[in-house]
Amino acid sequence: MVRNDPTQARPVRWRRPVLVSLSYLASWLGLDTVATTLQAGQDVPLWYPPSGLDVVLLLVGGPRYAPLLLLTELLHAALAGGGSPDWPAAVATGVVRAAVGALVAYVLLRRARIDPRLPGLREVFWFLGLAAIAGPLLVAVTQVVQGGLVEPSWRSLHRDTLGSWAGSALGVATVAPVLLVAGRRVIGRWHGRPELVRPVQLTPRRPERLGQSGRHRLSRLPAFADRLRDPRLEAAAQAALLVTTVLAAYGDPAGGSSDLAYLVFVPVVWIAARGGFARVGVALLVTTVAAVVLVARDPVDDVLGVQLGLVVLTLVGLKLGALVTGRQYHVAAVQHAAVHDPLTGLANRMLLADRLEAARHRAERRPGARFAVLYCDLDGFKAVNDQLGHDAGDALLISVARRLEATVRPEDLVSRLGGDEMAVLLDGVSGPEEAAGVADRLVAALSEPYAVNGGEVVVTASIGVAVADRAGLAGPRLSADRGGPAERGAAGHADEVLRAADLALQRAKQNGRQRYEVFSEPLRRQAWDQLGLRAALRRAVAAGAVTVDYQPIVRVADGHLAAVEALARWRDADRGQVPPAEFIAAAEETGLIHELGMQVLEQACRQCAAWHRSFGPSAAPRVAVNVSTRQLLPDAFADRVLDVLDRVGLPADVLELEMTESCAVEPGARPALQALSAAGVRIAVDDFGTGYSSFAALRERTPHAFKLDRSFIARLPEDRPADAIVSAVLALAEPLGATVTAEGVETEEQLHRLRELGCGQVQGFLLGRPTSAAEIERDWLRPPRSLARAQEW
Repeated sequence: MVRNDPTQARPVRWRRPVLVSLSYLASWLGLDTVATTLQAGQDVPLWYPPSGLDVVLLLVGGPRYAPLLLLTELLHAALAGGGSPDWPAAVATGVVRAAVGALVAYVLLRRARIDPRLPGLREVFWFLGLAAIAGPLLVAVTQVVQGGLVEPSWRSLHRDTLGSWAGSALGVATVAPVLLVAGRRVIGRWHGRPELVRPVQLTPRRPERLGQSGRHRLSRLPAFADRLRDPRLEAAAQAALLVTTVLAAYGDPAGGSSDLAYLVFVPVVWIAARGGFARVGVALLVTTVAAVVLVARDPVDDVLGVQLGLVVLTLVGLKLGALVTGRQYHVAAVQHAAVHDPLTGLANRMLLADRLEAARHRAERRPGARFAVLYCDLDGFKAVNDQLGHDAGDALLISVARRLEATVRPEDLVSRLGGDEMAVLLDGVSGPEEAAGVADRLVAALSEPYAVNGGEVVVTASIGVAVADRAGLAGPRLSADRGGPAERGAAGHADEVLRAADLALQRAKQNGRQRYEVFSEPLRRQAWDQLGLRAALRRAVAAGAVTVDYQPIVRVADGHLAAVEALARWRDADRGQVPPAEFIAAAEETGLIHELGMQVLEQACRQCAAWHRSFGPSAAPRVAVNVSTRQLLPDAFADRVLDVLDRVGLPADVLELEMTESCAVEPGARPALQALSAAGVRIAVDDFGTGYSSFAALRERTPHAFKLDRSFIARLPEDRPADAIVSAVLALAEPLGATVTAEGVETEEQLHRLRELGCGQVQGFLLGRPTSAAEIERDWLRPPRSLARAQEW
């Protein structure tokens, strides 16, 4: 990952402030000129639009732009009245205006913490209260006092203050909201804010078919009923009513028609209730501009009345519009939360299913159209949570989500299904080749390092790909064994595609991770077989149909039977003899391993106890039973094992539990291992040398026995590294007091070399294959065969 180099030149950061400053100066002076020209005939300006521009500058750029506001006021004072006696008062007023504006902006942004995009009622309330009412009021009082009235009266002071305040308040309340709402994307980009929540449009479900009578009644409805619900027609009616009422109220101010100003409330309330804050803001701006243009043609006796009427109209309209928009955004936020993941902002499973159904409908209308689902899972995400904490894991998931969105097309849907599992819907692909190309890019993109908590985290991704057309999966059908697509509903179609992608993902993980796999016919058959295997195994465990075979473990010194390893066997009525690797893995995945393991343990212990009673403790062998990590983790495992030993009457030191190295060093397994060791049960590390053991782990939990993996024994005696490894393990075990069993002995040469190296016990096909308890008795425990074996040895 490339880190910041302090020696590199920093990017130029002055361009944006300069551009903003120049644009603001030009806009401010232009609005000031237009407003002054329009209102030249009035003693007091009806409104002052530059005040609204000041608020926008400070809310978007922050109080740091207050000096620019002051510079604008000084330029205005110099251009409008340079050299006149009122010039110092104008400068003082400008200083106050800049200071008050900066204070208002600070309170709004830092204390009230409003969003300058004015998305809700709270933001509009604070905006109107401070920016449009309180701020202009302070400036108006200062401006009137600086005017230098010789004989000020309460009436003139009151009138001049209200006039100055109303002009600025009207300019803020009409100009600023429109600019802020129109610049939402710019504001969001400058301040790093997320996009505003918008209503989520789910794919509308097809309406149920009406009966004949229902269709007949609908056909009688007037044709214009649908037209009345057209939004464009409603907008035109609103505009027409607004123009009519504005002309009626302000068209002839000299004749007193401004008394009809209350009529303008009708279209404004209509627009606010139906269109919300953004639309009523535009309507109010148009209303105010039109009113100023109409009233400014001739001097008006009651300019203050017109001002206050427009201010009240504007404040009421904006407040009502904000109330409606707040309700809309609340509903939209609820809708958004229902179909989006709260952490990453991605679509959730419900929205993905809806988009899958929409893609299927489009594929039905266009023969040959296809869509694809890419099921993604992070490799090693659990380690990030365990080592860095869940906050780091959440930050990583957010980074992964953004990277997924940046890699696919904008029209593709990225969703989070749960945990570190995500899915991408590609709507409109040519076939599996195109989907596989996207999956390949995603694997590469997600494998790049991530910056988390000031460091780098590297995780990889595995992806399963499933491509579908209007009939179902392109190629194989998951439901082929259940009757085919004709028996599958529309909802099952989307679920089928998602399950197919999930199966392909599992294959990608099994084949090494950091890769993608495309769903195929062999994979479908394997998945279907696994489902049947799990169901049959559950029935077999419930019925106690799993049996036990025993493989002899022989002492190298005298050839006598030292122990037997209990091996689970299952013969299914339909599948025949099922390989242990298959049904043990299925038991691990389904949780059946707990019950299955205890059944095997009890059968093996019961048989070993019978041998001890029949042949005596000196002749009877120990019994070794394999256990997995999942079996050791429950708190009751050790108690259950000791209970079995007590019930069958087998001494604890006759039982040997075999486990892999990773299982032996699992922290969660420590309580069970300590309890079993304290009771006398022997602990053996199986497949030693191929897992994750360390000398530190051996020091904390020294096993009673090591079982050398067959991969080392198979290379004896020719392979010198394997010979050296076996010698080292034997040398390590002797001072620890542990016995060593060599697995996979299949030739006389291997046995001879192990005898030379001093290995204590051997196990393998050369000594005997897994067999029944009766054959163990006949061949190893009962004379004369046991004596003959000892003599041959």
